Amino acid sequence: MKRMIGNILLFILSVTLFSCIYAGLFKISVTILCILLVIFVLYGVCMGLGMKGMNELKKYERKAVHFGLTGKDYPKILLFSLTALCPTYFCVLLVSLVPLYTHEVWFITVFPCILLNCLPASSVLDEYHGLTHSKLPFVGSFLLLTVICSFLGVLVSSLFA
Repeated sequence: MKRMIGNILLFILSVTLFSCIYAGLFKISVTILCILLVIFVLYGVCMGLGMKGMNELKKYERKAVHFGLTGKDYPKILLFSLTALCPTYFCVLLVSLVPLYTHEVWFITVFPCILLNCLPASSVLDEYHGLTHSKLPFVGSFLLLTVICSFLGVLVSSLFA
């Protein structure tokens, strides 16, 4: 608990120092710094959720080896597998928030980000397949969440543009 509080205080101190230096040096407005702070905090939350999901998957892996899995464990394994990829969904959402007016530019920017997010998803898919011996629920849910994050980003950027 003390380590977590220390990390939070260190984060607040470093963000405050960063804000003071860059606001004065580059004449960046406070609004942009607040937006960056929100993005960093949300990314930190996504990283924490991803780490929690991976830790839970490791617990289910140990349970599968020692005791075996039950039918009630499979939805939880799917949930934790998808939670482990929270930072990738956040990256797709951030890239989709950039207002793009033509489909060609969207394919040049957002589509490669989505393809790059398939790399960590493949390793989580291997873990999921090792535990449940199926791939379809994970692949379908991953694609659905990626499409939802992408469309949500496009919708929000079109509302503010």
